[in-house]
Parts: sequence; structure tokens; C-alpha cells
Amino acid sequence: MKRLTIALGISLLASAASAADLRIGTSADYPPWESVDASGKIVGFDKDVGDEICRRIAATCNWQNQAYDGLLPGLQVGKFDLVISGVSINDERSQKVDFSAAYADAPNSIVVAAGSKAVGDKTAADLTRTLASATIGVQTGTTHEQVIRAHFPDADVRVYDRPDQIADDLLAGRIDAGLMERSAWEPLVKERGKDKLAYAGPLLTSADFAEFGKGQGVAMAKGKTELKGKIDAAVEAMLKDGTVKTIAEKWFGYDVSKK
Repeated sequence: MKRLTIALGISLLASAASAADLRIGTSADYPPWESVDASGKIVGFDKDVGDEICRRIAATCNWQNQAYDGLLPGLQVGKFDLVISGVSINDERSQKVDFSAAYADAPNSIVVAAGSKAVGDKTAADLTRTLASATIGVQTGTTHEQVIRAHFPDADVRVYDRPDQIADDLLAGRIDAGLMERSAWEPLVKERGKDKLAYAGPLLTSADFAEFGKGQGVAMAKGKTELKGKIDAAVEAMLKDGTVKTIAEKWFGYDVSKK
């Protein structure tokens, strides 16, 4: 009986330990949200936010790098416990996974070749007319792909694994435009597209296209009520005390925290 009691105690301790060990999936190819530095370490805004969440909920978190379009499917089959990768909260995704309270709300931009007619566009409606039948690049599995397919129905949609591939094809003239978050465009336009690429139209948010969702949140499998409650509390506290704002200013140079 004593042996059984000891065995049960060890088993319970193991369960408690494993409950605090979380596997976080991310696609580390989207600076400054997340990327891999010269030493092979995952770094970025989401990494710092995720690490702070883990600290506040007393969890040991292990980050795993995965192509973006495999993140939510991987979460659904149990490969990850959480996904933190600038994932926008929208109705379609919320049917498949649960989200924490949003920690960020980042604006988006369309970029075109310098000299394109779209550079002079003033509104989202202008863009949908000017680029109605354009060839537009987006990262696969993103809300950007959803926006283009929904609002530019005659466009030729080209999907890519990584943001830099979109910039390269835009520079090479293989596509007419690309859509992604403004923060992801900024280093690409500055470093690769100086005097060759330009922003078209205004900053775009869910006010322009509902598919952009309700901000970026931590994704987790359906039904993880206790875990969701802990992460929600951590996120809300980090927004209230300015932690997310501080992390955002470190990586973006401006505040993208959810208001």
C-alpha cells in the first residue's frame, strides 16, 4: 500500500510538472515579431511577450519554430500547447482554436513598385479598384490572404512561405503588390527596396477589412479553460502596467499594444 501511495504521489508530481511545461509554436521569419538571430536563437516582440506571460503564470516554455501555415493545425493535433506568432483573432480561426485576450493590434500595408498608380490611393476602396486585377503576394495561411481573396476577387493571388520572398518577387516584377503587417514591411522596404518600393494607400485595419480580426492573441486548443484564464489575466495585467507597450517600443519603435 505504501508503495502504491508513493507511486501515486510521484505520478501526481509528474503531472503537475508537465502541466507547467508549455510548448510554444511560432514562425520565426517575421521580424520584428519573431526571427532567428545569428546564434540561432528565436528573438522578437512575440518572444519577449511570450516569455513574460510564461514568467507570470509560472510555466516553463519551450519555443518551436514552424512554418506559419502549420501552426494552428499543429496546435489542433497537440504538437503545441500555445501559438504565439502575431496570429490575428478572427471568426474563422476562433471556430477552430481559442484565443487569449488580444495583446497587440498591428496595422497592415500594401506595398507596390515605386511609380505604381496605387501609391496615390487614399482609401481602402481606392486600393480595391486600382489593384482589382493585380497579381498580389501574401504569406500563406494569414489574414492577409483572406483579405485579398475576399476583397480583390479578380486578383491573381500568389502565396509565399516567408515575407522576404514577397519583397523579392515584388522587386523582380513577378508580382504587382504585396500585403502584410506594416512592421514586417518596414525593414524590407528600407533594406531591400529603397527607392524601388513604396507604400500604397492608408494603413489598413479591421475597420477597413473585417478579416484582419480583433488584434493578435495567444492561440490554444479548444477547451483549455484554466490555461486560458491564466493567460488572459497575464495579458490584461501586462497591458495595464505598460509591459506590452515597453516591449513594443523596443522592437517596433512605437506602440502596437491593444488599446
